[in-house]
Order: sequence, then C-alpha cells, then structure tokens
Amino acid sequence: MSAPMPFRRLGRTGLHVSALSLGTVELGLDYGIAAPGHFGRPAEADAIRLVHHALAAGINFIDTARVYGSSEAVLGKALAGRRQQVVLASKVSTQGPGGTGLTPADLRRQMLASLDASLQTLQTDYLDIWQVHNVDRATLAAADTLADVFDHARRSGKIRWSGGSFYGDALPLAALKTGLFDVMQVTYSVLDQRLADAFFPAAEAQDVGVVVRSVLLKGVLTERADHLPAHLDALRRRSQAFRTLAAGSGLAATPAQIAIAFALAQPAIHTVLIGVRTVEELADNLPATAIRLPESLQRQLAALRLDAPDLLNPATWGIP
Repeated sequence: MSAPMPFRRLGRTGLHVSALSLGTVELGLDYGIAAPGHFGRPAEADAIRLVHHALAAGINFIDTARVYGSSEAVLGKALAGRRQQVVLASKVSTQGPGGTGLTPADLRRQMLASLDASLQTLQTDYLDIWQVHNVDRATLAAADTLADVFDHARRSGKIRWSGGSFYGDALPLAALKTGLFDVMQVTYSVLDQRLADAFFPAAEAQDVGVVVRSVLLKGVLTERADHLPAHLDALRRRSQAFRTLAAGSGLAATPAQIAIAFALAQPAIHTVLIGVRTVEELADNLPATAIRLPESLQRQLAALRLDAPDLLNPATWGIP
C-alpha cells in the first residue's frame, strides 16, 4: 500500500495541494519522446480512468491548458460530480496569431474569451488558478493590462488566484518583481537546477506558490532518453549517468521516483507535476513521495546539473 499523499500550502493562496499533481498535456496531445509503448495520448475512457485513479491516490491539483488539445474536454467529463475535490488550473495565451503582440484591448478580449471557453469545456463555473501560458517579456510589459484582467476575472467569480508558467531562470525572477502572480509554474529537475540559485529564495520571501513541471525533463531522466535523436546525444549521456547513479543508490526506487524525490526535497517547491499516460505510469510515480534521499546521493545528483538553455528547453529539441 502506498504511503498517504502529503500536502503542502501553496504560498499565499492558502490552498493545500498534494505534493504530486497531475499534468494533463499527454491526455490531449501526442507529446514526449517517441519511445515504443510510451507515446501517444490514451483513449478518452482510459484518460478519464487515469484522472479518477489520481483522485483516489490523493492527488488534488490538476493542471491543464487551452492548447493541450482535448485535455480540457477530457477533464470536464472526468471531473463531473467531483469538481470540489480538486484545485483546478488552466492557462491562457497572451500572444496573437504566430506569436504576434496584441493591443491592450485585444489582449483583454482574447484572455476573457479564452477563460470563458475554458470554463465551458471544463464544465465548471470557476478556476482555482488561471495562468498565463509561457510568460515572455512582452507579457510582463503588459503587466497593467494583465492586472486589470485578473482583477476583473476574480471579481466576477471566474477565478480565485492568478498564475503564470515560465521557461528559464531570468523571466521568473523578473515576474516576481511585478507582483502579478500568486502562483508560478516553473521548470526544475536533476539536470535543470538553475532556479535554486535565486528564484526559489525570492519566491519564498514573497510567499508565492511554486508549481514545478518537467521534473523528468520530458522523459530524459528515464530509459526513454535512449530514443532521443542524435543531435541530443549530450542529454542521452547525462541521462545514462543519472540512471547509473540511481541504480547504484541502494534505494528500492526507479530513476523516475528518484528524480521526483529530488524535486520534492526542495522546500520552496509546493507541488510537482507528473505527466502520465496510463494508470500504471501513475502508480509507478506515487511512491516518490515517501523517498528520502541520502545527503551523499543528493550531492551526486546536484553535480549532474546542466546550464545549457537549448538542452534544458524541450521547445528547442525539434521533437513533439
């Protein structure tokens, strides 16, 4: 039997969220490294069953986005009659077609229309957390408009808290200075430890909720890395070094569980998103919450850090 799911306070929101949370891009899109047997979205019935298993395991935070294909629609069906069991987060794009900028008026219209579409598709009256998807410099430059839209959505009862998702280490720090976001979704893993330098202490000081994704770096920290294309050989080699350490750790744990436990050991992190396609993958991840890594292993894992932005951002890899 798995250990009970631990819960953590999500910063100033006061929400208590499960240490593991469910990321749902793989429920709506074909996403990740195309390893045999580990690629391709599940059938809708299987996706709904997966969500129900996650709830039964104690997971109460679920993250989705408008651009995650059919993910919102799947969740709308899966959460019918169960909405009050979850802290539900979705995302909105602030870019125009082709990544172009928007005028303040167009940005406001696009965001509010997207929010209404999310609510309808998710079959809910409100989002616990409404996040700007992939915040960039232009987004931060529109901070006044965003603040107005967030305030309007909050007063209308359609959202409870504001959030943003980020890549890299510079933008999250810049975003903290705006005070716009109650919750920030960032990347962190054994290979990508950049945010531990400055962002995590600053986020703790401001009591900002921290949600971490890419803890397996799109599957790189598992055997799926063996299926990476040749131009990502540096990642494959680092993955092999990580898996060798995991195998020699003396822990009864998989590489994925150790990678998740490494993130959970960071006190500034409130919940770790796990992206899974099957109930079996979910079950494989759950024991990570009970793993306590020896200090010696934590030091060895920390030494695997990379600081090459192109290797750490899956958007630059040229794969789905």
